Amino acid sequence: MDAKKSRTILLIGYCVPYVFLCLYGDAVWGTGLVYAAAAAVVAGLCVFACKMQQIKFVVLGNIISFAVSELCILLFALEKFNYYFKPFSAHVLVGICSVIGILIQAYLISRLTDDRQRAKDILKNRQEKNGSRGFWGK
Repeated sequence: MDAKKSRTILLIGYCVPYVFLCLYGDAVWGTGLVYAAAAAVVAGLCVFACKMQQIKFVVLGNIISFAVSELCILLFALEKFNYYFKPFSAHVLVGICSVIGILIQAYLISRLTDDRQRAKDILKNRQEKNGSRGFWGK
């Protein structure tokens, strides 16, 4: 997949207001499963961004998702469910959930980039061991 398509997919994927959908699903349906589903989708987007080496779009995407979530709270009047989210308001919970999501994604990015660096080091060690003759020893 080329870089332009991967950037487009990432931006479209991050435009979804995941935190708003979680709060709305929790308030209306009374289930916390929407948090797990949204976390899985965002983690998948983060892994995709790491594989395509588009880490900057994770940061940009989180900003977009946060802004769209805040806008949706205002448009859909989620403040009427503030009693449900006590002691926090819906706006505060968007911030808290967004920060938790960013921390999880930062952990994923650090793990995935460490794995990539480890693989490069192993390949470099093999090449040095073979006398820089390449992988097949020719």
